[in-house]
Amino acid sequence: KQGLDLSTSTTSQTVAYYACRDGLIERHAPRLRALYRERRDAMLAALKREMPPGVRWTHPQGGMFLWLTLPDGWNSTQLLDHAIELGVAFVPGEPFHPCGGGTNTMRLNFSYSSATQIAEGVRRLAAAIQGLAQ
Repeated sequence: KQGLDLSTSTTSQTVAYYACRDGLIERHAPRLRALYRERRDAMLAALKREMPPGVRWTHPQGGMFLWLTLPDGWNSTQLLDHAIELGVAFVPGEPFHPCGGGTNTMRLNFSYSSATQIAEGVRRLAAAIQGLAQ
């Protein structure tokens, strides 16, 4: 089952089905797009303000994630432990690169946290990066 549906519960699948069937998605999509746009923009602004030179990131037009790329030679999995100590987490990018590579990348999520929480999380992530650089 896990391989077929990525461990999504059948209850959640049923709720999603009825939400689509009954038009709930179309009614709520504009509000959700505005909310995610606000949170994405908060993350982009915080990254621009906080990240040290050499760190790059995507500017997504949709979705709930962005990708951050550390300078060559960095390992985001090693950085994760230090980031967790500072109270922030991310998903290392290497597993998303099935042909290898991506060790210096990470996936950041902006869909759940408020703009204030995003700013603080990015500040902590930047501190983790700077701390590991020393």
